[in-house]
Amino acid sequence: MNEHKGRITEAFSAQADVYDAAADLQWLVAERLAEQITGRIRRNPKRILEIGCGTGFLSARLADAFPETRLILTDIAPTMLARCRARIGDKHTYMVLDGEKPDGLEGGFDLIASNLAFQWFVDLPGALERLAGLLAPGGQLIFATLGAETFREWRKAHEALNLSCGTPVYPKPDAFPWPAPPIEHAYTDELILHPYADGRDFVNSLKLLGASEPDPGYKPLSPGAMRRLLTSLEGGFEATYHILYGEIKR
Repeated sequence: MNEHKGRITEAFSAQADVYDAAADLQWLVAERLAEQITGRIRRNPKRILEIGCGTGFLSARLADAFPETRLILTDIAPTMLARCRARIGDKHTYMVLDGEKPDGLEGGFDLIASNLAFQWFVDLPGALERLAGLLAPGGQLIFATLGAETFREWRKAHEALNLSCGTPVYPKPDAFPWPAPPIEHAYTDELILHPYADGRDFVNSLKLLGASEPDPGYKPLSPGAMRRLLTSLEGGFEATYHILYGEIKR
């Protein structure tokens, strides 16, 4: 595991106990992704894998939708995985796993699902190829991840003050690194505006989620520059979440 991925793991592990209270957007996207899955699934899945299960928002919905199926639930952060187990019980299989390098998993999954985890991958094209390779014939990989318009207001606030922004650059839907044919793909996307009291509330919310790790190599702003940035965002702030819902079919 490289240093960047190690910091991501540590951040999420540290916030597992408070994650649910701050994760209203993640709850919402899990609900919508579950609806996509139940609407798109082409057969009753016998084997289901979830990548980046977190505390179990999507896991609980998968367990309800497919009660006869034993899920394999994975996350890079052990404490998140423990919270997921506490949420939905011991019937299912739990594995500490880096989802972009799913070593040791036997393929043949009818459904692989993931909610807001792929944006943390270092090698997204390679990860999608590897995960597609774990699908059974006719299997589906259905996921939600972040798209290019995410946090555009935060970026513009940096630009207005000539400050560098460490927010990762997410892909546009039409430039997403889909696996090559004969693997099929489809997607939809939406923009969700999330209100915050101000810029400080936005930053603190990301920290509570364990989701504040910047791009590799980014040099954090000086305290003075950060104060200027947050002052410019006083009196209310909305941040865009660009959600990409994707499907890969084998």
